[in-house]
Amino acid sequence: MPELPEATTISSQLSKFITNSKLIEIIIKKDSIIKNKELLKNIINQKCEEVNNYGKMVYFKFQNHWIVFHLALTGYLVINPKEELLNNTIVEFNFDKNKVIFGAKRMFEKMIVYESYPFSKYGPDFRSLKPLDFIKILTKTNKPIKVALMDQNLIAGIGNIYACESLFDAKILPTRNTRNITVQEYHKLFNSLHNIIKLAIEKRGSTISDYIDAFGNKGEFQNYHKIYGKKFCPECSKKVSTIKIQDRITYFCSNCQK
Repeated sequence: MPELPEATTISSQLSKFITNSKLIEIIIKKDSIIKNKELLKNIINQKCEEVNNYGKMVYFKFQNHWIVFHLALTGYLVINPKEELLNNTIVEFNFDKNKVIFGAKRMFEKMIVYESYPFSKYGPDFRSLKPLDFIKILTKTNKPIKVALMDQNLIAGIGNIYACESLFDAKILPTRNTRNITVQEYHKLFNSLHNIIKLAIEKRGSTISDYIDAFGNKGEFQNYHKIYGKKFCPECSKKVSTIKIQDRITYFCSNCQK
């Protein structure tokens, strides 16, 4: 599932091609996962003012509308796609110079059209946070730290992969309660998240199964994972432990993480 680095990769790639481009045509192939599709007619012949992402969500901003994409498990946004990607097209956006396809192999994804700012119900995007903001948000909760990190109403953008990687890097058990983590540990966790997400963006995200960037290419950050999907800890060589937290397999080292 695309998280902040993957959504950032896609939005930054698309932005170079369609920002300030006029949307000429929208062709809907499958409408079951499109919400408020009747508003799309108001966007035709408007310029796309911004392509960006808020946490895991990619969005196109027009004068009075936002199109928000929840890419979920298998969703993708690809510019001028190759033939093999057209079979799973949900919506085709034809701009004055380029074509963008919103597609998905499965139908857990969503596209929602809004007439007003759409992100008020979410927590701040992780990239906007300072360390003290991060600590303040998490210390107000009373739940396992991994659950808190993945709660999009608290902080937008962190999912299973980057929660596992950052907690391992900071040497904090994913089951530790947010109220039992020291300020020093929170600073270390913030720095781990910041550095891991920065590198993941440079490597165009992680491809575990279906994720592709806006050019149809796989990411490379999976080659830099230290704990996610691994069998043995890279630091102590002991077997990596796994548990399910909110139906997600969580990888951690019971020896290195405390």
